[in-house]
Amino acid sequence: MLALGAILVMVPALKTGLFADDLMQRPVELQPSQLPPRMQETGNPVDSGSFSTVLFDLFGFNRDPHYLVLAKNYGTLPWWTPNDLHLSLCRPVAAFTHWLDYRFFPDSPALMHAHNIAWFAAVVFLVALVYRQLLGAGAIAGLAALLFLLDGYTYFPVMFVANRGFIMALFFGLLYLYEHHQWRSLKSRSALVLSGVFLGLSVFAEEGGAAAFAFIVAYALVLESGSWRQRAFTVLPSVLVLVLWRTIYVLAGYGLSHIGAFYIDPLNEPFRFARELLPRMMQVLGGQLTGVPPEILFAVKPSLHPVAVALYGVCVAAALVVFLPWVRRDKLAAFWFTVMVLAAIPESSLVPISKNFGFVAIGAYGLIASFVAALFNRRLPEQRAYRVLAWSACMLLLLVHVPGAIAGRIVTVKAASFFFAHANQPPRDWPDIENQNVIVVNFPAPLASGYVPGYKAYYHQSLPRTVRVLVPGCTGFIVQRTDDKTLVVQSQGPNIFSCDDIGPVHFAYVFNICNMLLGRPECQTGDQFQLTGLTVEVLKSDAAGLPSRVAFHFETSLDSPAFRWFWWDWRTFSTQPFKTPDLGQSITLAGPAH
Repeated sequence: MLALGAILVMVPALKTGLFADDLMQRPVELQPSQLPPRMQETGNPVDSGSFSTVLFDLFGFNRDPHYLVLAKNYGTLPWWTPNDLHLSLCRPVAAFTHWLDYRFFPDSPALMHAHNIAWFAAVVFLVALVYRQLLGAGAIAGLAALLFLLDGYTYFPVMFVANRGFIMALFFGLLYLYEHHQWRSLKSRSALVLSGVFLGLSVFAEEGGAAAFAFIVAYALVLESGSWRQRAFTVLPSVLVLVLWRTIYVLAGYGLSHIGAFYIDPLNEPFRFARELLPRMMQVLGGQLTGVPPEILFAVKPSLHPVAVALYGVCVAAALVVFLPWVRRDKLAAFWFTVMVLAAIPESSLVPISKNFGFVAIGAYGLIASFVAALFNRRLPEQRAYRVLAWSACMLLLLVHVPGAIAGRIVTVKAASFFFAHANQPPRDWPDIENQNVIVVNFPAPLASGYVPGYKAYYHQSLPRTVRVLVPGCTGFIVQRTDDKTLVVQSQGPNIFSCDDIGPVHFAYVFNICNMLLGRPECQTGDQFQLTGLTVEVLKSDAAGLPSRVAFHFETSLDSPAFRWFWWDWRTFSTQPFKTPDLGQSITLAGPAH
């Protein structure tokens, strides 16, 4: 029944269509003959559509550095992208399902979404099965599974076709726990083998599958009997699988590096990860328990982030006060509590985003359901002060995770539609650009230029010769023409990556954080970046070594009909045609604060 409910609540996703990363991946799935001219110049693999390319290079930039050079020259990556950027993910299990999509229904986004929904229904089925296996058949397991089904955070990863890997990682992670329990309770050797297989499938579906390890560590710490040595032995097979996965991952050239603060590799940067772990865990746990997604901080002024993180921490501390008396009394409550906390650790390697909270949610809802049942059955401490606090917490949790979660799904759909309509979708109405170089002087979301080829190909439009973003557009700029072929752009902030102070909340902060994904190069005066038809020269840097005044030397006149100029207008929240200034003249482009 719950699996059927999972399908019903996700039916609206069938109309979503393809967007953002879905359309970046689409050219990798299609044969070169099915793509418009110049697609190979954008950094798309020359052997796109082949089984091996889809299986091993669908997610992220191709592991061959040559493709990074092509992407920078074309403009799908901006000129300041580090040459050692590494953004390649090994997800062959998920990639195989996408390959099947494009073999059987390449032009049907609705069926691709239906494929996602089928995986989600299977996840909900397994969630209910695992809860019933550990909590027993009855109301507690049913409540826990229902809370997971209603969780508003699951809507986005299911409706986003490119995010299927995480749903699959959850599916195989739950099978991993199920078989591990069979091994430990029935001493089944086949279950031991299957548990290792399912862990491998989980991490090769999506890196987030590593959070499934929290299930087994929690199982060993709480549910196992015997000495600590015997308990450690039960974890060893999983450790071996994870070590093998990590070894293959690194040796095959996959990984994430030089992408700013978005991701911290715990093995390569242990001290930095340890420094960021507690505040990120507070956001993950607080966001899961309160239903307030931590990504709302993207739109908050950076100087206010510590205050927001502290508020999440207060909520987590309050939850501990309420839960711990029950956790101390009940092993299963302790197990779900431990799963929730341990699963938050690998999630903290990424900037906290609610769509990645699936494993944390499984622990949280097992704990909440167990706590609610204990409260109704009067199995908690009888002190008056605690019972008042416990009943208050119970009512708040049920309000947040039932009607609040339903409302959250609605808000998620609206917010996602707005975000992708304004932040990630490049203009689709540029006419007659097949042989022209599109240049956006100041664009607040330069990453969106990477979507241009995919969108143009999907809508059967011609690709421009190149697409270039000169500077991010989160502050104001003075644009001066110093000679026939040169524009000099001076930031009105400390550097070209600055963001205006626009009050406590503004969408410009979202753009600015997303821009950090590509890093911010430290430059010295005189540094140059060579691209096809363009030389970028740093004329001045600020105290942090970030460029504040930059010259763009083109090989042809700025007035050449080969160029199509645009600028970002914050007043209309859109790109507008830009007229280059006359020789020796300058133009001021206002930032979001003006």
